[in-house]
Amino acid sequence: MALTLELKSVNFLGCWKWFNGVLKEAEVQVTDENKGKIDEVIHKYIGEQSSYGRCSADWKKARKEIKESPEMKQELIAQLKMLV
Repeated sequence: MALTLELKSVNFLGCWKWFNGVLKEAEVQVTDENKGKIDEVIHKYIGEQSSYGRCSADWKKARKEIKESPEMKQELIAQLKMLV
């Protein structure tokens, strides 16, 4: 049986609480089964973007840059939507 968590209480990502809004926009329900994959998608996206020089490799800075860039935010949402 899958456990569906309320988006407002997502804590599995630790310092990634700010992703609640992104997950909601992507219409991703966090479950025990997919939370690892969600974490993987987020890490991969930030890693790729930092390697291209589009955002910082520093996770706190990357978070802010993605939050402030509608283009980057939409790219990440599109990748998360593929999990649905």
